[in-house]
Amino acid sequence: MAKKKSKYYVRPDGLHEAIRVIDGKRKAFRGQSDAEVERKMIEYQTQRAQGRSFREVAADWEREHFEELAPNTLRSYRAPLRRAVDHFVDTPIKQIAPSDIKSFICDFAAQHHAKKTVITQLQIVNMICNYAVEHGDLEINPCACIKIPKGLKKTHRDAATPEDESIVKSTPDLWLFPFFLLYTGVRKGEALAIQGADLDFKDLVIHISKSVYHVNTKPYIKAPKTDDGVRTIPMLLPLIPHLPKSMRADQYLFSADGGKSPLDETEFRRLWYRYVKSTGISCTPHQLRHSYATMILDAGLELKDRQELLGHATAAMTDDVYSHLRESRLRKTAQMLNDKLSGK
Repeated sequence: MAKKKSKYYVRPDGLHEAIRVIDGKRKAFRGQSDAEVERKMIEYQTQRAQGRSFREVAADWEREHFEELAPNTLRSYRAPLRRAVDHFVDTPIKQIAPSDIKSFICDFAAQHHAKKTVITQLQIVNMICNYAVEHGDLEINPCACIKIPKGLKKTHRDAATPEDESIVKSTPDLWLFPFFLLYTGVRKGEALAIQGADLDFKDLVIHISKSVYHVNTKPYIKAPKTDDGVRTIPMLLPLIPHLPKSMRADQYLFSADGGKSPLDETEFRRLWYRYVKSTGISCTPHQLRHSYATMILDAGLELKDRQELLGHATAAMTDDVYSHLRESRLRKTAQMLNDKLSGK
């Protein structure tokens, strides 16, 4: 009996092959038989009708956007991206409804994550879905109406203890860096980027216009994330006697090579560890920024002024991040009033 002739081309290796032009591109379907080729074509058509999976869209979004991100932002995005992909996996993104995203976010929040962590998780899913809309995978972003659950805990930004602040105030000659943070409120990276040109002894101000970030401990310079990060802050009186007056304009204030370059991460950690061991403090550099925030709050500065000094993008961010400081101040004021009224 003669062998049945194949409907499709049979390659020299014995595979049956059908070529189809889809969206202007040639697509090959191969199998051990005509039936297998036709099954693969049907599966492909079904898959195209369903659209790309969440995993596929997320991978394209990652490739396109992660190269543009600063290292710190990149680190904060990786975990929520992994969680989202692990949850939605190969579900066609067209089939993900707002209720699915709401359920994912609520379940994540129920694991006692802080409010900021939950917000970041939703932001990542939202950005992926926006990308899907831009590239035709979705018509409407299903995250558009999703909000995080109410009542989530906020992570308080605690200041250094009064004992640590007192030690830092008394040891500027041991190492200027902690003292500088306490009296400027700048971020670690902003302090490491300070050069002679940024110190204005005529007007007694310090110009903040850049920041240091590290990749594999090596320092690099970047502009602030927002325009509000570029600011001019007062050179407070306790700081003035300890700042060098004869620095070159391009010389870095905190450096291990005579000011040619900012501290790398390894050298910074070594110096911080040595300072902590010598003084016994337990605070972090960022806590000294919060001590400055407490200082300017206690000084009675208006919210807008505090926002500008701290380099926050909005006054709402300043108010939200340091709300516990305001509440603590209110409690102290109430106690003082009660003591006065009770005759203490």
